[in-house]
Amino acid sequence: MIQPIRDRRGFQARFAVLITVFAGLLLLGFSSRGEVRIFVQNSNSVALVEYQCTAGELVRAFALDVSVDRGQILGVSGFFRGDSKPGATGYGIFPASFRDHINVATGTNIDWSNSGYTPLAVPADSPGDTLPGLNSSGVTLELGALWDPTVPAAAPVPAGTLCALTLSQPAQVSVAANVSRGGVVSAFPDIVITLVFIGAPVGPWITSAIIQNGLMNVLFNGGELQSAASVRGPWTDTGDVSGNHSESFGTNRTRFYRVRSP
Repeated sequence: MIQPIRDRRGFQARFAVLITVFAGLLLLGFSSRGEVRIFVQNSNSVALVEYQCTAGELVRAFALDVSVDRGQILGVSGFFRGDSKPGATGYGIFPASFRDHINVATGTNIDWSNSGYTPLAVPADSPGDTLPGLNSSGVTLELGALWDPTVPAAAPVPAGTLCALTLSQPAQVSVAANVSRGGVVSAFPDIVITLVFIGAPVGPWITSAIIQNGLMNVLFNGGELQSAASVRGPWTDTGDVSGNHSESFGTNRTRFYRVRSP
């Protein structure tokens, strides 16, 4: 039986302890350099936290701070659970949650279904560098991967979704490395990776509306653009879901716009 890890060491240290649960894990080092992108995408008003390894890099773990500029983050879902295996690969090892919610009966026979097992970090582990969590404006995420390196198909794929975050209202979502937990950890010590973090607006909203050369140019996000002559309506569908709408705009004319969720 593995005893719970009660210390407050960083993500990398606690993750190293978890590796001992799995037999036969090896690290094969080689020199290289590449770019790993961690970015946010809007999907039906849900914020997807995604990653992309652009030059064959292999990431062992992600420690991320995700925050919104308005409203709250209400829930986390869409994450992988457990060790990475052929046919079921991903970042499913969450060190703090593993410590608090997972019991190992024998060997590597682990039940990952505990409802409390999520990638949310515990603020008490690092009070000065952990966002408050759900029902606040920011969460800290811990996601690692463990796999057998002698089985190439067991490694996580080079691009994918780490998790999905439910928001209380449309917001600009930002993502950054959580420094005290190691940020983004390469699977191979000799690989130097360049990190790129990209936030995005999530939810139905208009980001800008500018009149130029007789055209109204509306940039929007998260659904179909509607227009009306009065703020009270009636509202008419434009049929435009592209995110970039232009139409002729004469003088002495009033026009209101809004975005309808799918």
